[in-house]
Amino acid sequence: MKRTALKRKTPLKAHKRLNPVSPKQAAINELWREITDERASEENFTCQWCHGPGQRTDPQNIFTYLDGHHKTKRRYNIHTKENCYIAHRLCHGFIEEYGIDVRVYPDKRAWKEASND
Repeated sequence: MKRTALKRKTPLKAHKRLNPVSPKQAAINELWREITDERASEENFTCQWCHGPGQRTDPQNIFTYLDGHHKTKRRYNIHTKENCYIAHRLCHGFIEEYGIDVRVYPDKRAWKEASND
């Protein structure tokens, strides 16, 4: 029995974002992006967690792309350079997953030493 391609009566529609970003949130995101860019250049594009080199041009590369992590939780809306901690996207995920307070453990070495005690 020969199979034929399924013919659609109506064309597929382009998907919209489930939750569109509000103009207010878009402005906050843009501000945080600018702050992160400034902090990354101040840190010479180095991850503060693992001290490895990084970049801010290719967000698809999780090993070298530098993200801004909020030292004080994001819900308090403190979007300043002093509250921005620079980490690789992979390191940032690790910090978030384990709930590490970067004010207490400023880098990987300090966190490992404290967890071994």
